[in-house]
Amino acid sequence: MTIFHKLFNKPANTRKNLDADHEDTERAYAIIMRHANAAPMTIDTHVDPETFKRLQNRVEDTWSRLGQEDAHWSVITDEKFRKESLSSHIDQFFSMGDGDIARLDAALNRVGTSLSNIESAMDFGCGVGRLSVPMARSTGHVLGVDISAAHLREAKANVARMGCQNIELVRASSIQDIKNLPEFELVLSLIVLQHNPPPVMLEILNALCSRVKPGGYLYVQAQTYRQGYRYCATDDLADTLDKMEMHVLPQHVFLETIQGAGLTILEVTENGAAWDLSYKSQVVLARKR
Repeated sequence: MTIFHKLFNKPANTRKNLDADHEDTERAYAIIMRHANAAPMTIDTHVDPETFKRLQNRVEDTWSRLGQEDAHWSVITDEKFRKESLSSHIDQFFSMGDGDIARLDAALNRVGTSLSNIESAMDFGCGVGRLSVPMARSTGHVLGVDISAAHLREAKANVARMGCQNIELVRASSIQDIKNLPEFELVLSLIVLQHNPPPVMLEILNALCSRVKPGGYLYVQAQTYRQGYRYCATDDLADTLDKMEMHVLPQHVFLETIQGAGLTILEVTENGAAWDLSYKSQVVLARKR
């Protein structure tokens, strides 16, 4: 139970309970306000084409390796989702996807529509199908898109095992590949952009915005702040460690990019995608004008 649930599930108001309520409220307020005085971040968001290509190639290499080594764990980095123990926890893995899609549907409900009204949807960075499968239960057709062939092989097996007939899976290894996709009534991307360097993240975001049909919806998440974060592309490329990276796109860049692509921002909510309060992670729901 989170601190926010506790605030609304207290027993009768004894003095002890009132004191506990006050302490809980103070802690919750501190969490909500933790970035209110945040300092600006120094982040390279634009690089030359050759540097961009090198950054994108490294993302592809990293995620291809992760997909081959331990695909489900690379999506949700919990030890129970390691391949040696996955069979005992696969239902829990996909139930987490159910929760994310339920939150998506709730967001759509708040602006007057629902997943059941969506005929075509893209799940960008679909990985092993964690979101594609539950989304396909409510929508007409889902296209799962990923940079990693290894993840897509696992997704194909999961889709077949669950008997989903309305999911198609494709690989996109470049920004142009994304732009060549058709337009969709809904474009979804959760816990994906954050694993790309900011210049790549920004171009992916632009490409995703371009794939939303007029009147359609974008539901996308990014990390928009982290204490002490800075990004220099030259320094990044000098780091030869092959690891899962976590990056930040400043909130003003995130929101301006979406608006500049012809979408109206309907809702911005904070989520816990990083499982780390030094980050600010935000989900945007927007509609194409």
